Amino acid sequence: MYRIRPLASIGTDSSAATRTALIEAAAPLFAEAGFEATRTRDITDKAGANVSAINYHFGSKMGLYQAVIKNQAEEMHASFPIETDAVRGEDPATRLHWLIHNLLRRVLAQHDDRRLKVCVREFVEPTEALDFLVKEIVSQQFDIMKSVVNAVLGHEASPEMLNRFTVSVVSQCFHYGMAEPMLTRLGVQVPSTDGDINELAEHIVSFSLAGIVAGRKNGLMP
Repeated sequence: MYRIRPLASIGTDSSAATRTALIEAAAPLFAEAGFEATRTRDITDKAGANVSAINYHFGSKMGLYQAVIKNQAEEMHASFPIETDAVRGEDPATRLHWLIHNLLRRVLAQHDDRRLKVCVREFVEPTEALDFLVKEIVSQQFDIMKSVVNAVLGHEASPEMLNRFTVSVVSQCFHYGMAEPMLTRLGVQVPSTDGDINELAEHIVSFSLAGIVAGRKNGLMP
């Protein structure tokens, strides 16, 4: 004898499934065409949902776009955390090593999954969602990056100097993802295998550590 679930429970499950379907359908469409060019009808058709479902679940097309960005960021953070409780207790060089390896994997993962290009596209072709992306996601990640770089520096740096060192470190990773079409035309190999990614990450770690040491010696630090 089977048990009948309450109607409220059935409705909740169905609603959650529709919400998830909309996010999963919208991600590759936003990544391919951008926010403006993506039609809500195409999203709902792909999700098998009613045309009014986007407004019902997200309030607007922009609300769905922000949900896609948040979902994508959470997936990347879970798959490639730039710091963990265990790593936080390690020496500064090990923390930097972990940061660069996982950040580079985040950047290069977008080549294997079109959905992961949404955040990258928002950086290059910003919409009003950029403020949401920075406030809700990027600012916290940048604070972690600065904490790691500050530990490598060995003493407190001025806010401006710490920002410069941090951007110098992480930009080496971002450039391979955001400038990939240009780099390939210049004959620069963009890593695609785990071995290639590890090799590039080790280079960036070594280069960054040497740069930070040189910066201290040459009086760039207060």
